Amino acid sequence: MPRKRNHRSFKKRYAVLGQGITEQWYLSFLKDYKKYKYIVRPRLFDNIGLKKAERFIDDLLDEGYDYITFFTDYDTIVSQEKRARFDALINKYKSNNKVFICESMPSIEIWFLLHFIYTTREFVDYDSLKSVLRNYLPGYEKTNEYLKDKNWFCKLIQNQGFCKAKANAIKLFENRKQGNIGRHFPYTKMHLAIEQFEKQKHA
Repeated sequence: MPRKRNHRSFKKRYAVLGQGITEQWYLSFLKDYKKYKYIVRPRLFDNIGLKKAERFIDDLLDEGYDYITFFTDYDTIVSQEKRARFDALINKYKSNNKVFICESMPSIEIWFLLHFIYTTREFVDYDSLKSVLRNYLPGYEKTNEYLKDKNWFCKLIQNQGFCKAKANAIKLFENRKQGNIGRHFPYTKMHLAIEQFEKQKHA
């Protein structure tokens, strides 16, 4: 009697990592809200710098992950004079279709702000952006105490905020590609990361 073949299906695995707890909490809430398939591990958001991120990405690739997204704030790259290291990281993975580096200028909070308004105002750093964001998210802080309360995330997505953010991010990104912008012109690649998350839902 011929042996039955074991048609075992392997689920694809997707990982996200980022610089800190802001990305961790946001991506956790977003995963629940949109039913995305990536995993959120706290250790992959524990003050991750570029050097550590590179090591984690390589480890995740070795473990067989199908797609890895790294979230980083560009203001810290500029302020810490790490643009050369960041460019090297981009170049290392630019031909790898399993890795996406998602930076935001000045920080991921520009993505949050785009849920409420479209703006081309230049922000030197996170602190300059925070004062504007607090008009929509009163008391906003990058702390566990604030971020663990889902209320701030709920404010982001109400009134079609998520759709607004994607449209605004695309518009900003197109403006940036056309040039004629200042050194601190705001942008984010979050909409591109979202596109991948949506594809992963149906993979």
